Amino acid sequence: MAYVDADNLDGYLKSPYLGDKFSYAHAGLEFALGNSRKPQLARHNAPAALSGKMKDRDNELQSEIDAMEQMCKSQIAEMEAMRAAMAKMKTDTDADGVSDYFDKCPNTERGVHVDGAGCPLPVPIKDTTIIKNNYIVTDADRKIASETFSNLEFDFGKATIRQRSFTYINNLSDMLIQKGFRLKLSGHTDNIGSDESNMNLSNNRANAVKDYLVSKGVSSFKIEATGFGETQPLESNKTAKGRQANRRVAFILY
Repeated sequence: MAYVDADNLDGYLKSPYLGDKFSYAHAGLEFALGNSRKPQLARHNAPAALSGKMKDRDNELQSEIDAMEQMCKSQIAEMEAMRAAMAKMKTDTDADGVSDYFDKCPNTERGVHVDGAGCPLPVPIKDTTIIKNNYIVTDADRKIASETFSNLEFDFGKATIRQRSFTYINNLSDMLIQKGFRLKLSGHTDNIGSDESNMNLSNNRANAVKDYLVSKGVSSFKIEATGFGETQPLESNKTAKGRQANRRVAFILY
């Protein structure tokens, strides 16, 4: 239905002169060309579709950017942690020569000698009877050493020192610490067993005595321990008495 702003469209002027009106209608047929399963062009909004694709792509790009930013933040945090570790490695708060990163004993007093972990080294006990590095071995000193090795016993076929020998070895260690003597130990066996096993046993027994003395505070640099196996017998190995005499740890005190 349509209206005109006049009353003379049809050639007649009539009261109340409200204007002529008319109506019209269309009828026709529409044919879709091409594949009927595809959407018709009249119903496809190309700009809207392009806008949707661009929005989806924008969302994908934003997700990638967010992931990269998160990865960068993680890498920056790792680098900051590495910088902090490197700074700690370079820092030596107590000036003991060991960085704080490896220092297991922080706040060591200045001038104290430390080991590789930054912990103070044990203070060596100074020899009280050494004058200008001259060592004087008295008969009393030799007696203590002789009593020690004459009462030195091991478990059978082993390098384990028996309990009853500890008292004598303790007396020897006190004397070595006090006077600063040096000690040369030599282990010996009888001929029972193979040459190799006897050599190992003699060496282990001599070193067992050394290790015990060192554990009591004697300097390891002042003790020499060597095994000779069955190569230096005192008596014949043909008798039980001779074999017993050959099983020994000899010493030189100087």
